[in-house]
Amino acid sequence: MSSPPAVEIFTGTNWEECHKFILAIRTRAMWEGKQRDSAWMADFAARYFWRKALSWHCRLPEEVRQDWSKLEIALIDRWPEPEDDDEPQINPTAAAAPSDNRTEIADRPLQGLLKVVLDESNMTYYLRFNGTYCNLTIDASEAIRVRCNIVSGATLLERTDNSSNSWLAAQWGVSVPKLGEGSDHYALVSLVDTVSLKSSWTVETPFQLISCTVLDDGEVVPVWKKDDASKIRLFVTTIANTLYLVTDAEAFLRPRSSAKRGKFFIEAKE
Repeated sequence: MSSPPAVEIFTGTNWEECHKFILAIRTRAMWEGKQRDSAWMADFAARYFWRKALSWHCRLPEEVRQDWSKLEIALIDRWPEPEDDDEPQINPTAAAAPSDNRTEIADRPLQGLLKVVLDESNMTYYLRFNGTYCNLTIDASEAIRVRCNIVSGATLLERTDNSSNSWLAAQWGVSVPKLGEGSDHYALVSLVDTVSLKSSWTVETPFQLISCTVLDDGEVVPVWKKDDASKIRLFVTTIANTLYLVTDAEAFLRPRSSAKRGKFFIEAKE
């Protein structure tokens, strides 16, 4: 994924288009690091209103047009979900492979248990959510289920085994992480609620939804977006049952004799 998540023009056709538009704005704001900037989100969203949606937007009070939290409520009020509709409020696009994949989607599992396979021993662990962030377990029954889900052009990891919608996120252990060569800073995998956009790990450190590429051998490669034009690969490392995502695996492993390197894969489950 080489470009920011796309946002489609919103024409005001129905509630489903409205909900997809709201999710697209939230996803883009998360990508830009602006998820807590309601004014930025409102200004960004304004350029995508079209036809009757634009006419409606123009007639809103200024305080609503300039505050995404208020604009979001106004959108839901204007295009409400039918009361007798049994579908969830957020209905993301079906999982699909990144556009540069060279094999058919069916050749690789794109939903199931997210596992870590250690490079040297081929030992397999699964991600388990401990209430704050994800750590590791050898018990598949404790593992979270995920699917690769394309939202506005970004391939994200969505959790699918609980009643509320959430995305997997990389959240740094320090307020100003150093990225790239020579850095031993690490991120943990937290969960971000799709409604509140709040991370399960409540420390005040940067986080970003994990975007990824699925390679031909099934490996799931996570990345961190540095800016609009560049991204950096995140490498999987472990110490005991703790999972760390880092930008320089060798720098992280060197002073930590018990640390090991691994890779993400998805294990298909019915």
